[in-house]
Amino acid sequence: MDSVRQVAMWRPALAALVLFLAGCGAAPEPALEPAADPPRRVFLITVDTLRADHLGWHGYPRDTSPRLDEWVERGVVFERAIVQWPKTGPSFASMFTSLYPHTTGLINTAAQTIPDDYLALPAWFQERGFTTAAVISNPVLSLELGWGRGFDRYEQTWVDQATLDAVDELPVEQRPMAFRRHVWADRVNELAAPLLASLASEERLFVWLHYTDPHAPYLLQPGTGNPFIDDEHYTSDEIVDLTGAEGRALGDQRELRYYVAQYDANVWVTDRAIGAILDEIATLGMEDGSLFVLTSDHGEELAEHGVPFEHGPVPYNSSVHVPLVVVGEPWADAARHVEQPVELIGLFPTLVELLGEPMPEGFEGRSWSPLLREQPQADEAEAGAVADPIAFADAGAYQRHLRSIQDGEWQLVLRPPNRDREKPIIELYHLPSDPLQLRDVASEFPEVKDRLGRQLSRWIRESPQNVTPHTEAARKALEAMGYLE
Repeated sequence: MDSVRQVAMWRPALAALVLFLAGCGAAPEPALEPAADPPRRVFLITVDTLRADHLGWHGYPRDTSPRLDEWVERGVVFERAIVQWPKTGPSFASMFTSLYPHTTGLINTAAQTIPDDYLALPAWFQERGFTTAAVISNPVLSLELGWGRGFDRYEQTWVDQATLDAVDELPVEQRPMAFRRHVWADRVNELAAPLLASLASEERLFVWLHYTDPHAPYLLQPGTGNPFIDDEHYTSDEIVDLTGAEGRALGDQRELRYYVAQYDANVWVTDRAIGAILDEIATLGMEDGSLFVLTSDHGEELAEHGVPFEHGPVPYNSSVHVPLVVVGEPWADAARHVEQPVELIGLFPTLVELLGEPMPEGFEGRSWSPLLREQPQADEAEAGAVADPIAFADAGAYQRHLRSIQDGEWQLVLRPPNRDREKPIIELYHLPSDPLQLRDVASEFPEVKDRLGRQLSRWIRESPQNVTPHTEAARKALEAMGYLE
């Protein structure tokens, strides 16, 4: 059944939820006037598969992010940033277009790209005279798939097709490590350092650096020890079921604590690498006049919801809650923490506003700029007119399409009907008391379920369609990354 027919099947079941609402989210806040001098350089640093709750500045007990824990206090930390689809291609497509996945039609599959008729963030920078450059370590963002559009320089850590061909010729059990050595954080820095040096004199610059280490399988570079094996948090005896997920297995290890420690060690390695590149930027004299945005495309399920070491199938916060930090005075206050949920599709409009440019038409994301600096206290009438901020996220695999909405306290998840049931399932989670969303309380709080359900129902539009087919080269890259079933 195609996705359009699927939604048609379960839309009637939602009818009971759909009541008139004045709007599906918070009313747009007035944007700040741009600083007198907009940023001359913008550095977008992204980390694949990085959960917010496994970082020190989000309260994680392990010391996974010592370098960035200090650096983020130079800017604004968003405590609850939500991606719109927890898969690399769909997530970046939404970030780079400020459009929801159901608008772009990019869902489910990793190897997709932004259609040419959509305005994308890199091209927008390029059209305004910015030199644009990137270093990428995930093949689903490859030149072949079209992700180099809008970039003057686009470096891929695996370099070319010959690398993928060579990996493809190895025995299956050797492929993960053979490929990983081409995408480790040190390899990103190896390409980024000379690239940045060559661009140091550019007055208008947009740079995107993408790290991939926390992605499964959680292999570490030879010679890198794991500081978290047998630490005080290495305690659970739970065995993880890797049936159907053999490509994510690490030898004969089956204890969940081992995989979590390996994931955490890869976060730690990435923290060290990003710290080094930030040092390089400072040494090159490129900090002044620069704005930094650090975030992720999605998180990772670590066996909380029945999909171990995976992302994409479900919209719980282990998959959709990611770090988001904006650093750069005077555009972002230092040591500021924002508690309310925000959506990653706000990236593009935020940068447009900070650069003082006219806002393109059609954006669905809301700018974060009103949250980057302290605002004058709104009067009571104005404050009363603004609803609580909310964030939407979709997820799914194959023909399943899950929807979710969350506000400052609750998350509602809508599971569509399947072959075994005709009606959707509505789940509700109280985030402060259940941050991992393990206890459905929908039956206990019907008024909350009704309120969020009505808002979610109004947001649902026509179902998206997958657009970009896999090429043979993309297939090899996806297989190496463990994306293909």
